Amino acid sequence: MATDFVDLEYPRRLALGAVSEPGWSTSLAETFGGYESANQNWANAKHRYDVSLAIRTETDYRLALTHFHSVRGRAKVFPFTDPLDYKCQASEGILIDNGDSPAGDYQLVKVYGSGADAWQRWITRPKAGVVVYRTRAGVVSVATASVSLTTGRVTVSGHVGGDTYTWSGQFFVPCRYGSDKFPAAAVDRKPEGGELLVRVESLEIVEARERNADGDI
Repeated sequence: MATDFVDLEYPRRLALGAVSEPGWSTSLAETFGGYESANQNWANAKHRYDVSLAIRTETDYRLALTHFHSVRGRAKVFPFTDPLDYKCQASEGILIDNGDSPAGDYQLVKVYGSGADAWQRWITRPKAGVVVYRTRAGVVSVATASVSLTTGRVTVSGHVGGDTYTWSGQFFVPCRYGSDKFPAAAVDRKPEGGELLVRVESLEIVEARERNADGDI
């Protein structure tokens, strides 16, 4: 896992105005005949957020600036709540064994899509309150499980061969600031000597992918 993670969540009120930009990296090669071949460079998407639109007043600015200084710009990784993708339903959440764990030790995963084209996103920063469900002989029940809030690893009690698991809950995205600078300007003031109005041209927050203790993504 990242060693520079600090438990200082980006202000959730300001995260609500974030422009979310999940992305992939693809290399395209075009022949003289106009045909294309594509190479997928990343096995996992990476998320970026522009949070500048939510910073409109001096109060907003000071709240964001305090967080920026607290994490020393790009130096620290912190939890961020993606307002458009912060929870997982049981129909989307699975637990997987990465092959090097004892029976009953799993990783939280959120699945996007189905079949061979589904993308499995490892969740390394779940929020408290995750519920794990066990399916045994076709019967679904709530499992007794401990969930690490710093790795997303899950230990299930009473595992029996053939048991499968799903989960539901909320999660953070581990992020860094995209720059060590925080440009902003006071552009006006509310009527009758009210609060300053602030413009921030761009303030990017970038996902910092994490690896667990076994080196897996």
